[in-house]
Amino acid sequence: MRTPTRSLPHLIASSLALGYAWMVSRTAYMTTSVEFVSPLAIIVLVHLAWIGVRGQLVPGFAGVVFGRSLATTAGIAATAILLAIFAPMPAEADAELGPTLGVIFVVLACLAVVAFVLFVAAAIMFVIVRFILIRIAKWRASRKGDTRLHDFGCVAIALLIIGAASLEGLTQAFSFAPRDSASTTVAVAVPPARVWLEVGHATSPDFPLPAMLRIIPRPVSVIDEGGALGARRIVRFQGRQGKGDLVLQVARRTALETVFVAVSDTTPIAKWVRQHALTFRVEPLGAGSSLTVSLDYDRLLAPAWFFRPFIHVASFLAVDVLARDTKERAEAF
Repeated sequence: MRTPTRSLPHLIASSLALGYAWMVSRTAYMTTSVEFVSPLAIIVLVHLAWIGVRGQLVPGFAGVVFGRSLATTAGIAATAILLAIFAPMPAEADAELGPTLGVIFVVLACLAVVAFVLFVAAAIMFVIVRFILIRIAKWRASRKGDTRLHDFGCVAIALLIIGAASLEGLTQAFSFAPRDSASTTVAVAVPPARVWLEVGHATSPDFPLPAMLRIIPRPVSVIDEGGALGARRIVRFQGRQGKGDLVLQVARRTALETVFVAVSDTTPIAKWVRQHALTFRVEPLGAGSSLTVSLDYDRLLAPAWFFRPFIHVASFLAVDVLARDTKERAEAF
């Protein structure tokens, strides 16, 4: 009989937090920390209210509140991520199960990202709270009276930190290092002239991805006009969040570099990343060549402490695949 009672605050907290995050995702704040971090405040407040109603506000309750908050976010993250990974793609869901379930699977993919950010944020806050509680533990041993004020102060400080962290992305002043790039270099066992021929003929290679990255739309087809100045390359992306085209155009061509700039982007990725330029650089390397592929972009998602490394890894995988695919086609000729 005790298990349902213990689970109830977790269910209430997770339902309210995810419901709030979904409502924010329908607004202009969908790419900011308002969606990804502020739901943690709801989870903390629900657990605080729960133990308050049950008369459990005893000295040390701050640690209990954040421990339970961490458990709630861990449960949300595990459930949402597993559902997002194993749910079918929207096109498959529409064909097999109907459009309504297709929309549900898109929602699950979005909530999986929110859930994982919440879990990481909760873990960080749990460590901060534990540090604060350890620092004031000796005060409790030497002071008389109601030491619960220390716990209230600790919760208040944590909520202030969560509130401040939730402001990231709202304005330019609260955005941190949005511009980024990813690059990779491979050695190709053929002369530069041969490599340049393959640079001008793009493909859409299939490649394995880590499970967490499978929720990102992937390129499924390419329409290529070559590598001459002004030539266009249209890449179709498709994923759980929908489909669209990234249109690139050769804006600069030298003996060593070809630079494709993004002309338009209707892919789901455009909500998270603003593509700027894709650069191929080919240099002589002994009897062969050195091929460097780099991507310049702006990260549109906040918080930076979570999304910057995640998007950087995804961008690196993308340019690495382009480099390896070009290398294999050049060497197979």
